Amino acid sequence: MTSIADDWESVFDVIRQPIWAVDSDHAVRYANPAAAEAMGYDRPSDLLGRDGRPVTAVGAPEREAADLTGPVRGEGTLTCVDGSLLLVEWTLVPLPRPGGGTALYIFRPLAEPIPDSRGPRDAGPPSRLLAHRQAERERQHARTLQHQVQEHMVRALLGLNLVRQELATAPARVIDLLHSAACDTEEALAGVRDVTDALCPGALRAGGLPAAFAALALRCPVRMTVSGTLTERLPPLVETHVYLLVAEAVERAVEHGRADRVQVTADLGTSLVVTVVDDGAPPAGAVDLAALTALTERAATLDGTLTVSHTPGTGTTVTVAVPLRPGVAAIL
Repeated sequence: MTSIADDWESVFDVIRQPIWAVDSDHAVRYANPAAAEAMGYDRPSDLLGRDGRPVTAVGAPEREAADLTGPVRGEGTLTCVDGSLLLVEWTLVPLPRPGGGTALYIFRPLAEPIPDSRGPRDAGPPSRLLAHRQAERERQHARTLQHQVQEHMVRALLGLNLVRQELATAPARVIDLLHSAACDTEEALAGVRDVTDALCPGALRAGGLPAAFAALALRCPVRMTVSGTLTERLPPLVETHVYLLVAEAVERAVEHGRADRVQVTADLGTSLVVTVVDDGAPPAGAVDLAALTALTERAATLDGTLTVSHTPGTGTTVTVAVPLRPGVAAIL
């Protein structure tokens, strides 16, 4: 008999929403990388064997996996590796398997930083207000894509794979149709993830700029390293604009500067100072200069400044400084 991991690893390992499967005793038998990251574990295997039920206001969910006839939703907490509690919304979905009693938990972290109190000093002119509203809309659209659209697509993909297993002896034409539908759904999921990352990646909303920069480094087509003293959360508006600014600066370095290496450094004091250093060619041409102008305008929406310098034989440095309200470091 195949294990849960054998059945679902190829499907759920690429999903950036925390997911794990439990057996009839509620023990975790499979966890995807996103679940390990959200809980602070090094590897998904570190979660295996633990009680997979989130704790609710009245204790762990009472529903037995074998009794489920459809998805069940709720809110609760998960205990991370450092003992802290992660507030989540969960969906429990039955997984029909020989012997029964297997279910899949899909989690949506609910923690968000407190808005406004540490944001830009004022809304400023109408153009700046529009930029802020657009950034907030993009953040909300990304949240909807990741935690609603993606969840429905995961369940659809799960259903297609279950049907394919149940109809193993069906005519080859039927199996081919199901396989094609599953492949199309997987490609659509990949598209949802790409659009989500372009709008506002889940790593940014869940872990702030340090987590988002680390995720960006993993996706970067060239070597990218991240360093600096920033470890705290900042206001959502600041995080969104600064992340997009850095992502655009990295894209400019790779596509226009033909860089082989990129270094991102984020330091927090009375101001947030972020530098993007690459070993590529200096800015040149209308498209490249237009990209830098767009970066300058984005920094200005946060009352920030952006400077660009190039050293022959070394590379280009983009530096953005965003002033924060006095005392912000103490209340983060």
